[in-house]
Amino acid sequence: MIRLLLGLLLLAAGLEAGAVQIVEAVDGQSIAVKLSSRDWNRLGMADGNRIEVVRGPEERFQSQEDAARGQVYVRPLGGPSSFSLFVTDAAGATYTLLVAPTDMPAETVLIRPRNSTLAPPETHAGASVPHVARIKALMRSLATDAVPEGYGADLARREVPLWREARLVRSARYQGELAGEVYELTNVSGEEMRLDEREFGALAGNILAVAITRHALPPGGTTRVYLVREAR
Repeated sequence: MIRLLLGLLLLAAGLEAGAVQIVEAVDGQSIAVKLSSRDWNRLGMADGNRIEVVRGPEERFQSQEDAARGQVYVRPLGGPSSFSLFVTDAAGATYTLLVAPTDMPAETVLIRPRNSTLAPPETHAGASVPHVARIKALMRSLATDAVPEGYGADLARREVPLWREARLVRSARYQGELAGEVYELTNVSGEEMRLDEREFGALAGNILAVAITRHALPPGGTTRVYLVREAR
């Protein structure tokens, strides 16, 4: 089953994992968030939905759209006073972020809509959903940097021994009914490195799926590796 999802969702790597704010939101209500006043900050939807547009006072922020991921990068302007951003997702809901520009490193803000119509956790993503569908859903969340519903996030970066020719760093781990892990692999050799998903079977036991964004790495090149396995 290790090759179940080979090559699924080949996406370019984004910002290195850092501080993450997961905020529960209700359409039409304001949410207080802190954003770095000196770096670009990432806004995304924790449920895997896409952000369609971010509006606000033009003199107070810059923005860059990541159309491939449905996310937006923003940087506050004009000093430490708070201001509002209006974030509209692909479903048409609009969330108001009350932004407090703060002197701190880049921040990631993931908006998790509060939806009272969702089924209880044990049936929403539990045994009633086919096993393969749950694996695919988790892999999609990993590839889009979305925190899966019902999962805890560990964003501490940790180097993992693999091969002499490669440097491998685990940048994120999500634990729930399954376990999802995101790795960054860098070719530290002087030759091109060709990768195959089957080579990553030694990273953990009970592996269910592996996906790699780039299968050929020049010297110094980096790729992301996504891994889904049975929860311990």
